[in-house]
Amino acid sequence: MSEWQGNIRRASTADAAVVTAILAEAFMRDPVSGWVFPADDHRARVHPAFFGPFVALALRTGEVHVAGDGLGATLWLPTGDGHDADEGDEFDEMEAAIGAEAMKRFGVLDEMMSARHPAEPHWYLPFIAVHPDHHGKGVGSALLRNKLAELDQAGTAAYLEASSPRNAALYERLGFRRRPLTLDLPEGPSLYPMWRDPA
Repeated sequence: MSEWQGNIRRASTADAAVVTAILAEAFMRDPVSGWVFPADDHRARVHPAFFGPFVALALRTGEVHVAGDGLGATLWLPTGDGHDADEGDEFDEMEAAIGAEAMKRFGVLDEMMSARHPAEPHWYLPFIAVHPDHHGKGVGSALLRNKLAELDQAGTAAYLEASSPRNAALYERLGFRRRPLTLDLPEGPSLYPMWRDPA
């Protein structure tokens, strides 16, 4: 057992900057993020401003979990059963921060994901990130198992969109099943919607 494995904790607002930095770094080489932000230097510059509102939303309406001393993080949002998509004002400044072109691309992605999002109650995992220095050490699996064990106890389903077949394979090992349709971005990569019934 790795030293950090017992150290997965629920984040507080004091962790917002650390969690945002983990996401910004971890998604630099992600195919979907590469589609939203095609230029590497622009992506590196605006990623923190892009992920910040999602972190703020999850801290306010859902749960954020952190592994160890900032090795990885998950954002979870409750959906259905009175949990409406309450966006608050977290996203008001996003376009000014990331630019109109990236905002337009993100709008296409968001619309596509919203149209296919399951209506039945579940916890949604919009982002899981492991710092690139800690890939292949089981950090992501431990983060997922931590919340999935809780969902199994509560009898609650989970949903996510994997951004690559390799990621989808990891989620399948933890009980997620691919839905029949993929989300295919125009001239870009595909996302793989996945659902997990409670074990």
